Order: sequence, then structure tokens, then C-alpha cells
Amino acid sequence: MTSEVHPYQNPALPIEERVQDLLGRMTLEEKAAQTASPFGSAVDVHNPPPTGWGSATAALSTLGLPPREAAEKGNELQRKHIEDTRLGIPVLLAEEALIGLKVRDATTYPDAIAQAATWEPELVEEMARAIGAQMARIGVRQALSPLADVARDPRWGRVEETYGEEPYLVGSMATSFVRGLQDTDHHAPVIATLKHFIGYGASDGGRNTDPAQIGQNELREVHGVPFEMAIGVGGAKGVMPAYNTLDGVPVTGSKKYLQDLLRRDYGFEGLVTSDLNAVSQLYTKHGTVADSSEAFAQALRAGVDLDLDNAVNSGRIVEAVRNGVLAEADLDRAVSNVLRAKFGLGLFEQPYTNLDEVPETLDSPHERALARTLAEKAVVLLQNKPVNGADPLLPLDGKVRTIAVIGPNADRPMGQLGNYSYQVLDSMTKRFALAADPQARLENAEAATAGADEAKLLVESVPVVTFLEGIKRRAGNDTTVLYERGCPVAAEDRTGFDAAATAAQAADVAVVVVGDQAGIGSYGTVGEGIDSTDCTLPGVQRELVEAIAATGTPTVVVLSHGRPYALKWMTEAVPAIISSFFGGEEAGNALASVIFGDVNPAGRLPMSMLQSAASAPLPYWRTLQPSSYFNGETTAVFPFGHGLSYTQFAYRDLVAEAHEAATESTIRLTFTVTNTGERAGEEVVQVYGRDVIGSTARRGRVLVAFRRISLDPGTAAKITVSIPASMFALWDAEQGWVVEPGLIRFYIGGSSADTPLQTKVALTGRDHLPGPNRQLFSTVLVETGSYEDFAAQIAAAKNVDTLDVAPVTAESTIRDWLDHPVGGELLRAMMGGASEEMLAPAMGMTLAQMAYYSQGQLPESVVDDLVAKVQNAGTRVAI
Repeated sequence: MTSEVHPYQNPALPIEERVQDLLGRMTLEEKAAQTASPFGSAVDVHNPPPTGWGSATAALSTLGLPPREAAEKGNELQRKHIEDTRLGIPVLLAEEALIGLKVRDATTYPDAIAQAATWEPELVEEMARAIGAQMARIGVRQALSPLADVARDPRWGRVEETYGEEPYLVGSMATSFVRGLQDTDHHAPVIATLKHFIGYGASDGGRNTDPAQIGQNELREVHGVPFEMAIGVGGAKGVMPAYNTLDGVPVTGSKKYLQDLLRRDYGFEGLVTSDLNAVSQLYTKHGTVADSSEAFAQALRAGVDLDLDNAVNSGRIVEAVRNGVLAEADLDRAVSNVLRAKFGLGLFEQPYTNLDEVPETLDSPHERALARTLAEKAVVLLQNKPVNGADPLLPLDGKVRTIAVIGPNADRPMGQLGNYSYQVLDSMTKRFALAADPQARLENAEAATAGADEAKLLVESVPVVTFLEGIKRRAGNDTTVLYERGCPVAAEDRTGFDAAATAAQAADVAVVVVGDQAGIGSYGTVGEGIDSTDCTLPGVQRELVEAIAATGTPTVVVLSHGRPYALKWMTEAVPAIISSFFGGEEAGNALASVIFGDVNPAGRLPMSMLQSAASAPLPYWRTLQPSSYFNGETTAVFPFGHGLSYTQFAYRDLVAEAHEAATESTIRLTFTVTNTGERAGEEVVQVYGRDVIGSTARRGRVLVAFRRISLDPGTAAKITVSIPASMFALWDAEQGWVVEPGLIRFYIGGSSADTPLQTKVALTGRDHLPGPNRQLFSTVLVETGSYEDFAAQIAAAKNVDTLDVAPVTAESTIRDWLDHPVGGELLRAMMGGASEEMLAPAMGMTLAQMAYYSQGQLPESVVDDLVAKVQNAGTRVAI
């Protein structure tokens, strides 16, 4: 490398000037090299060619070295780029980081679906900040995380890597991850890469990488919203296009999506990195080009900057330019973005990491404690029935002296880690490498075709606390803990049933840990490329649960899993069910804290658990409506947002600041939540809205605000929610985003199916066009204190004016009754809290007609009582 100082080497100059100066000095081969991001497990990335590479992915994780040694190898790779190439362009090191930096000895946090179950974006931001600090320490400057995919189909194996099914929840979590990761260290900034843009989670049949059949309205209003949030508010600097096609157009080769939608409409200015081998698939899978060179030309023209692949394809790009298939100007556009990212990261000034600052392990006590907090907050108590007519089974009390811990995931570290954890992914990578090696032993080659039960931990990393270990530690020496595996994860092997049943019979309570094995393409029951037709427990695990329940011993089933299951049968078989999803390195301690009552569970489902996978994809609001199948149900066994506690919460005193609001304004709602139980606990307050009438069909209800709050027994919180009307904007192909005047209904409670507080606000005025920078987030303010004080404050704040409300009678329609401020509450209460969705088929009926068609379920005397109560309340009702 020359000693002459060029303008691109001057940090005082504007980045754009440096980019153009360097670009003008590069040969065609050097430009093409900057688009290459070889994958470390397939390419020897530590011996780059004279032109170097733009990026290297998994260069450190695949080494299997402790952090300091891995960082040293990273510095050496960087030195080869700085000193041994003509222009001294540094290389960008990239790794996966969704559930922790994927290198040896880094903290393994709960899987993304478990992070979403916390419903606490602030905690995810704290986790991402810790991950970003680890990245900066060892020289990794790009994370191929997080996912902003909306997952509506539990059959899809990559559900475990997502934040669930609701765009607002997904966007909130992804935005927090991006913000935490990228704001970690201003001296060594990093790039968060959103994936998979766009519609990847909507693939046909839940089959990974299959086409997605979604229209432009759903694309914008559902699948695009999390990307908008994480780009516009989070400031994401990286994006990875999806493998799939949309209406026959591969996203990786689409200018419409990568330039018009992503850059023009969403305002993205960062780096676009292809998914692994996705560019080649334009030729090999999608068939939109005639050969590989044309594939790379199509991708670069569309907007791809970096090619992540198992091979180095720089030569094909050079060939494409020389053959006239690719204009050099299109190559220059991509190379400029790569260089711009490197200048923005300060890599030219600080290419090396300080080895003295790299710790022996990246899993410090603080980070391990954070992993445990996340795991505890992610635990979802799905069911907790009384046993023998007494109290609910959980938490376990001091009378329990013998515990049987049973199940294939009870004492198996690989059964509680997500598929993109270092331990799972690199163990499988090593197994694949052994199987592909002609010198490998026969048993290694055969293992590559085996199933989930052949997944073995083949790499060293941080300690993982299993469920058995966690329960033993917490139970102490005075409690006997028995253990039996019972059965494998996936194989139909029942030989351990008898021993497991014997252990259960000898115990006061049985804790049965069942679920999944995460994998990539194989060695798993869930994960990338591992989709399911039925979403049932793999293998004979259901039979194991039923065998333990049949012993009569009170049974707790713990799910260590990656996808929502169809669990109707289980709700009838056992009293207590817990979802741990994949809880990471501290899952065992976290579960023990919950079942013994040290931690009051408050996790909530980020995705519904359906009656049957055959009804998928099924958005959560549709599960609240009547079933449309003659031989099955579309209701959810456990609905979106569901989760129980060891205490109880009361929702009261809902007041809308105004019952009319302009289409360009903000809607404000106030209400109280009180802990009416005897234990301190956390509640996840959820606010849903429904645009009743629109120029396009609107969703039944959407999440517009949420907040996890903590309350001591007897204390209350006054919640004030501010919701921009622009959150109800619909997409119009000609006008863009439009907020239309009309009625908005709000539903507030502890889950999508439990919303005791309901009100309505009318949006007034003309259509409002908020533009691409519309507000995407609501705000939630929380004050804690005495319920009496808050109730008095809210009462004083109520509108003192009264509204003439038309009286309702037995001849009024169900819609009239639901709209009545007194009659609506009475009708819902009489119907057991039935939602408007469930009553939708009767909206046009009168109350008397509904009673007539109810075949005696709604007696005439009940109708008379309802009418009398409304009349006694008067027709002039304060609002």
C-alpha cells in the first residue's frame, strides 16, 4: 500500500467526498471485491485475495476460539486488508446477534420469540446494548439481526426468530433492538441489519422461502410497518432482503421493493446485504435470469450492495460488466454504499480492536444476570388450575418434599437454545463439516441424515443451566428431586415411560419439560427450513405427558419450544402449563424462580396458540370471531397477549379525553389498573383499536399501545395513553397513507380476548394525508399510588356535559345496545364478556330476536331485566 495520503484517507473531509475519491481510484476488480461477503464456514476468509473483500461473515464465530484469541485473528484479517491490498480498504466483520453475539463465550439470551413474550421493549434495548458492546470489543461491526418479520403462521419454522404476529409489537421490539445495538459505543459504532425485507413471514403454507401471496395493502399495513418503525424511529443502518417472491417478483432482484419502497418511501440510507446465497437463487431457484452473471447484475441493479454467499462471486460481477450485462454505474452505486458504511463506522481510522480490552469471557456476571431477567420475564403462565379443590397448583408451596422432573428437554442444554445461538448453529455447522469430510468416520456421515435427537453440543461456550439444575438449586437439600428423561424429542421411543411414571408416582408434584429442538435445515423440530404440518408436540411427547398425568400426581407441563403448539388436549390433561419458549443459558434458574413463586410470572403470548394448525394463517383478531369450520374451531386455545399471574388486576374508570378528535390529532385515554391480590406482580396493559368503517376492509382490532407495569398488593396505576390518529391510517395506492373520518372503538385489558374496558372515539374532519413520516408510536404514561386518589382525579376530569342517548329496548338492534354507554356494558356482562367480534353475526338483530334464536340460552326474563336496568339508569348519561 502506498504511503501517499489521498483525500479518502483524510478523516476531516466529508464522507461523500471520501467515497467519491476512493471510488475513482478503484479498478473494476477492486470494486467487485467490495460487494463480496463470503461466509466463514464455507470460505477461508482469513486468507483474502489481493483485492480483499467488502465484508466477511462468521469470520470469528467459526474459529471456535475464546474472545481474545478470536479478536486477534480478526485483527490479523484486518491487517491483511489494510497493509496487503493496494488501497488499504478495511473489511467489515459481520456476525449473527439476535440472541447474543454468536461467538464462543458470549452470553446466550432467550430466543427472539421469548424476548417478545416479555412485552418489554426497554429490556430488549438493554440486551441489545450489551450485545453491541461485545461486538465492538472484538471488532465485529455488523449484526445480521434483528428480524422484523411478522409471523402469522405457526407452521413456519422461523417463528422462533421473530417477535410474533402483531406488527406494532414486532416493530416496537425491533426498534428497541436496533436502537440499543447501534447506540452502544459512539467510538466504535455498529450496524443492525433488519431482516427479512419484506413479507418473508407470509410464505405459502408456512413453508420457508416459498412465495408470499399478499396484496399491496397488507404488505404496507402489516408486513411493512415494523420495518418503517425500525428504520424511521430506530435508525437501522442495514437491511437484508427476503428469499421469497411477492406476486412472482423475487425481492432480492426487485428495484420496486429495494429502491422504491425501501429507500424512497421508507427513507432507508444504509447497507443492503443479501441473504445467504439469495442472489444466486435468482437463477437457480426463481429463474428470472438466464445465468449466474445475470443474477448478480439483476441484484445490483435492484439495490443489493453486499453478496452474502458460500462462494466468492466477484469474478461473475466483473464478467457481467465486461459483457455489458451490468452497467458499471450500477456497480458503483453498490460499492459507494459499502464504502459509505465503512467510513461512517470509522473503520478507516480505527480498523483494529484493542486486545487488552477484550475480556477472557464475554459472559460477565452482569450479562448473565440480564439473561436471567429476560428469561424470567418471558415465562408465560398459560394455565394454573386448582388441584383437589384447593388452591391453584402454582406456585409450589413448602409442603412439596419430592419433585419428579421428567421430559426430553428437562436436562438437555440443546433443548433450550434458539437455532441462531452459537451452541446450536455452530454444533450443526461442525457436524455438517464432518459429514462432508471424506476422512470423517462413518458414524459422523450417517448422523447428518438423522433427526432432532442426534443434535449434539459439539462446541465449547458459556455454561447453560438446565431446568433440572435450576429446580435442584432452588429446591435445596430438604427436597428430593427425581429425574427421568421419559422419551426422546422426536423419535418414537416409549421405553422410558414406565420409569418416568414410577418417578411421578413417588413425587408430590411432577414437572414435565417437553418441546422442541432448534435446528437449521435438519437436526431439529423447529428453525430455519424446519416447518411443521400440524404444530403438535414432536414424537411421543404427548403420550409421555398423558402417561404422567394418568398417575394422579399433580403435573406442571413446561414447554421449552420455538413455535406455538396446538394444545387443546393438554388443557384438559394437566392443571398447570408454562411456556418458556427457548429461554437461553439461564432458562433453568428462571423457571425455578417462577414455579416456586420467587418471581410472579407476567409473560404474555406474542402469538396465539390455535386449536389446530389447519386453520393457519389466522390473525389473532380473527380468533375472536365465530368459527367458520363445521368440524373445527378458529378460536384460540390461548389468545394473543394471554398470560396469567399469581395475583389479580382490576381495570376501571376508562375516560376518553374527548369523544371526537380530528383526523390529524391525538386520542387520549385514561384508566386505572389495581392489584387486587395478595402478591406483588406485573401486568401487561394492552390497548387495541378498531377502525369500524373504512374505504378498504379493516382488521378486527389492532394493538395500538402496551406497557408492562409493576404493582404491589393494593396499589393502583393511573394509565394515560396517547394514540396518534395516524396509527389508524390505511394505505391507498393513489393517495398513500390516509386517515379517514369515522368511528374508532377501543378495547383495553390484559389480553386481546380479555378487554373489560371499552369506549369509542369519532375521528372528524376531512381525510388526512400524514405522508410517509406519519407517527408510528403511541405513548403510555404511568402514575402509581392510591386507587382512591386516582378514581377521584378521573371522576373530576370527566366531561361534566351530558349526552342525550337514544333509549334502547328489546326491539333495538344488538349494535344499538353495544353503542349504548349503559346497555353495552350490561349486554357484554350478561354474555360473559363476549367481544363485539363474537356478537358480529347478531349485530342487525334486535335483542328480542337474539333471545328468540338463542333456543333458551337467553331467556325472555333476562331481556326484560336488561331493559329495566337501562331504563332505571336514565336516558341522559354522563360521558
